[in-house]
Amino acid sequence: MSRRGSLDMVMRNMDPERATRILARSLYKELRKNGFTDKDVINFSREIIECMSQEMRKQTATKAAHENDRLLIG
Repeated sequence: MSRRGSLDMVMRNMDPERATRILARSLYKELRKNGFTDKDVINFSREIIECMSQEMRKQTATKAAHENDRLLIG
């Protein structure tokens, strides 16, 4: 089974909180094993948070636009 298939199986059959914790620890170990420094891991984490923030801002803007459209129509 491929790594992707294994990840899908873990995520589908496990409590999301536990799966997230396992995934984070596994990724951390892989990064360190491949020579990433503490600073690199922190920068990686910062980028993940930035991606999430951008997605949340887009969702908020989309929701606000739909609400505004609904007010104009209704």
